[in-house]
Amino acid sequence: MKLSPKTINWLMIGGVILILAVLLYILFSGKLNPNYRPFTNQPQPTTTVTENNPPAPQTFSTEQLAANQVVLDNRGRLEIELEKKAGAFVERWASLSNQDNFSNLEILKNGMTQSMITWTDNYIKDQLATKKADTYLGTRAQAIVTQGTLNSTNNDSLTVDVKVRGQETIATAASQPKNFYQNYELTLVKKDNNWLADKLVWQERQYQ
Repeated sequence: MKLSPKTINWLMIGGVILILAVLLYILFSGKLNPNYRPFTNQPQPTTTVTENNPPAPQTFSTEQLAANQVVLDNRGRLEIELEKKAGAFVERWASLSNQDNFSNLEILKNGMTQSMITWTDNYIKDQLATKKADTYLGTRAQAIVTQGTLNSTNNDSLTVDVKVRGQETIATAASQPKNFYQNYELTLVKKDNNWLADKLVWQERQYQ
């Protein structure tokens, strides 16, 4: 059968259209992409979820808690009380004026043993004998460190180291108040259930 030229033209046009359709399908389907992989139902890896159980709360017995605490016994409380007493005593002793006849020391006699009262009287006499009537000398002091330990036998005496910070004023035309530090050592003894000052010694002042 001989095809007419018109029929041949239509067949050629149809073939070209078919080829273009195939090429467009391949282009838009991504099959020409080198990374193209056809979709398949692949099994997914299983993930094991481990439950994060919190640890049980810790519990402590009363004995365990007490072992981690420092219990202040009667001896310790007494030492602290006497350290405060010694600090207050030294503060008043070191805060004086030669213009008031050392009245601060007279007040402290209520907390002294008889032997220290006698020593204090002699100390005041010596200071009054050597003071210059026309020169004012005064000091103010504050206890900043107190530390003492009861004796290990009858707990009836205690020596306390007291460090004070103070200011000394001498009333002269050229002088200025001077700051100082000074160390004291006060011995307290127990007399008829009362703690009294029995001895006081001190070191030289360290001026700043």
